[in-house]
Amino acid sequence: MAYEDFVKLYAADVKSTPEKLLDQKPLSFPMSTLVRGEALIETVARTIDLDFKGKRVLDVGCAYGGFSIAMAKAGAKVSGIDISAKFIEYAKANALNTAEIEFNVLDASSIDVRKTFKKGSFDFVLLNDVLEHIYDTASLVANLDWLLSDTGMVFFKVPNGFSPRFVLSEGHRRIFGLTVLDPDCWFYLYPKRASIFYRPLSHFQAIFSHFGLSQTLLIDEERVFARMPQRKLKEQIKEIFAKARNLEHPDPVFKTYLRQGILRFRNEFFYDVENNTPEFVQYKYGSYFFTGFFARKSTKLKALTSTRAIQGFGVVTERASAEAAAAA
Repeated sequence: MAYEDFVKLYAADVKSTPEKLLDQKPLSFPMSTLVRGEALIETVARTIDLDFKGKRVLDVGCAYGGFSIAMAKAGAKVSGIDISAKFIEYAKANALNTAEIEFNVLDASSIDVRKTFKKGSFDFVLLNDVLEHIYDTASLVANLDWLLSDTGMVFFKVPNGFSPRFVLSEGHRRIFGLTVLDPDCWFYLYPKRASIFYRPLSHFQAIFSHFGLSQTLLIDEERVFARMPQRKLKEQIKEIFAKARNLEHPDPVFKTYLRQGILRFRNEFFYDVENNTPEFVQYKYGSYFFTGFFARKSTKLKALTSTRAIQGFGVVTERASAEAAAAA
């Protein structure tokens, strides 16, 4: 009954009822935590040869606990950490009498991580929808390097701020133009603290490589090569310009910042079209999220499905069905 207890706790906090929350279609982000956790296990299983049984796993930014629970049910020994005490309360309620998981309020980019866990404590680290919320990514990855075993790996999923879809409507706040603005300009459109930092995938690849996790395997989970031709991307960029022209805002300074951000975005897109391969452009701009693995050179990280190499990104796996992964 742990999930039901979590739903009751969350419903009370948001002044709703469990019935209303569970009747939503599709389920809200918090309510779908268990489903999304199970989907993660399926994604890993059809992408690489990895058995969670006996693995020591750290779920960074564990939030509502669904991913931690799924990995524990798959046989892993899981620790979940989050900077929010409220999230840890939700996660504990969700896992109660369901899975034995150690949950702690902890900042993964702080030195406190090394005081809490021993060096080499984990074989697998999960960073699902976390990297965009970390300001000091260098300290985070330095800590992961310290925490991971000699054959450790990291699974990550991070939203792509270069996606025209997110320029049109930023994924967290649903506001036009946020991703082309520096975070210190967000207050023009969103009056709260900026807690999201959009960076290119190359930023993360460089930092992980610097700290010894230089092996990268990306996943085309969204079938972007089939879904997003350059023609469609160009249409979305035209839509961005049309929306910017019609945007009403009382501050002319903001309009200047927004125009500069959109022009920079447009110029980079057309530079990439002229100077890189079509696959590069599709993957860089057509992906809503970047998903994949960072691992040490000594880690076995072999794709179970066909792959393609994209200069500037690396090896990208083709998405496989669950049935194909089981047959493999």
